[in-house]
Amino acid sequence: MTQKTYTKKSLNHNVAKTYNMRSIVFIMLILFGFTSCEDYFDPKLTNERTFDQLLENPGIVRGLLTYAYRAIPASYNAYSGDFLDSATDNALSNNLTGNMNRMVSVDGFWTAVVNPINSWKFRYDDLKNINQFIEIGLDGTILYYKSNPERDEAYRERLKGEAYFLRAFIHFDLLTRYGGIDQNGELMGIPLMTSMIDINDTDALNLSRNTYAECVQQIIDDLDIAISAGLPEAYNNSTTDPDFDLTNLGRPTTVACKALKSRVLLYAASPAFGSSTYAEAAEAAKEALDVIGNTLPDVYQVDNISQTYFNNDLNDELIMRRVSGNQNGNNELEQGHFPPGAGLEGNGRCNPSQNLVDAFPMANGYPITNGTSGYDENTMYESRDPRFYMTVMHNGQTFKGITIETFQGGDHMTGAPGVTVENSTRTGYYLRKWMSPKANLVGGNNVKDTHYNALFRKAEIFLNFAEAANEANGPDASTFGMSAREAIAEVRRRAGLASGGTDDYLASITSKEDMRELIKNERRIELCFEGHRFFDLRRWKRDLNTTITGVTITDNGDGTFDYTRKNIINPSYKSFMIYGPLPFDELLKTQNITQNQGW
Repeated sequence: MTQKTYTKKSLNHNVAKTYNMRSIVFIMLILFGFTSCEDYFDPKLTNERTFDQLLENPGIVRGLLTYAYRAIPASYNAYSGDFLDSATDNALSNNLTGNMNRMVSVDGFWTAVVNPINSWKFRYDDLKNINQFIEIGLDGTILYYKSNPERDEAYRERLKGEAYFLRAFIHFDLLTRYGGIDQNGELMGIPLMTSMIDINDTDALNLSRNTYAECVQQIIDDLDIAISAGLPEAYNNSTTDPDFDLTNLGRPTTVACKALKSRVLLYAASPAFGSSTYAEAAEAAKEALDVIGNTLPDVYQVDNISQTYFNNDLNDELIMRRVSGNQNGNNELEQGHFPPGAGLEGNGRCNPSQNLVDAFPMANGYPITNGTSGYDENTMYESRDPRFYMTVMHNGQTFKGITIETFQGGDHMTGAPGVTVENSTRTGYYLRKWMSPKANLVGGNNVKDTHYNALFRKAEIFLNFAEAANEANGPDASTFGMSAREAIAEVRRRAGLASGGTDDYLASITSKEDMRELIKNERRIELCFEGHRFFDLRRWKRDLNTTITGVTITDNGDGTFDYTRKNIINPSYKSFMIYGPLPFDELLKTQNITQNQGW
């Protein structure tokens, strides 16, 4: 793939490998405090072990890499039980004192000191471990399979691919949170960490930020190394090699590397950054599409969505995922987000907004604001995009054999048995997406189910390509063999829009500008509650302060309802908050790191 070439800024922290006793003891002391799903840690190791003895315990070195997998979130609601969408116009949290609610509603709450999405310390600790692994565990000195040189080499190459993927992923995670225009007016990224750092070298520790462009290039370079290393295209049971079979599902693949590359370059091309081109982003996405194919798997079945997708971690939609809980699953998502009362017994934490409900088109593909859509405010939940019913629990919907009642005086509103202002909906809606109907919270019959966090899935690649191709060449031009229209058409086809007919609304979109808005809306509803909306709004430089709305529903007693829209929160974000703050305590440690403007 043709890409820009950037000159990397020296960090003055490249140091020689240090295999002395101090380094090895330091590594072991770090690892002893952690646990892992693999038996990597020998409890009998002591500070008296020498490096030669360490070579007899390759699991210790491998554990450096394993521990860095914590950077991959295990759950979508990873923000103290809230979804990141609850800090956007997609939803609200009913936990009024929670960080997501205060972030969106309390002026001055989000600061360089109080930052609910701060991950700086943990991610740099992970980078340190990865770099130690790269410099100690990949040069052939450590033997993972002494009696089988061929397997040892193939396994080491796989670990190399994992290490460079993880380093790329972590650098990008940091870049999304901290990249921005600094006080000097420069578009800056984060301090890149690509080698071991001598903790006794004060100059090496006095890091400075690399430019945003340099960070992007480093991430792409690492992904290219990972792709060319020993990662498979997929982990499956078509092989008898236990290092590449289905038991390794959840580790990165070459497809995951290409998916991350498409996301990185799309972000970099966006209005808030502009350090790469949309053509580059489109090409990266198309390289991933060339592997996964031009058709999305038909996992969207309204009446069976949990078994086909939400709680099926082996479904074909997933490119890379991490399962939460143990082999028996868990029900933490249901505990937090099931509606309260009436046999469900949840805490109703995440409340999708009326804004999000309105974003779903009608089943014929037309937006509800279009006069030919057939939308009726008095029957607002009828004949909508099938994804709506798989995402939002609304008044009158059936879930687990229970009719959801969010009208005033209903079974799932304040005043009903077990329902209080602390656990009932603020918007008139509860969350359906990711909720398992198999899970049960009723006392004496606790049932769990499998849950996972999809790091990448196929629909995102189609959306990445559609956005980049449209911005590069418009809706219909062939961009590396596909048009933006064709990509977004597949997303809408799989969703079930205009089922059995033609997508007339999509056909009516002819300009780049109108296609841009359609693609952004498709991205909003397709990827909601997956952690994208917060960063999408910022990279697009969109209004962060759209009033968040809900609905008050009145039962007329005759099977009909009145719907009264209501304004709930006017967000208090400032314009400079399209970029996040660097941690204040990190600025105190070094004079070389500059803060982003406004913070």
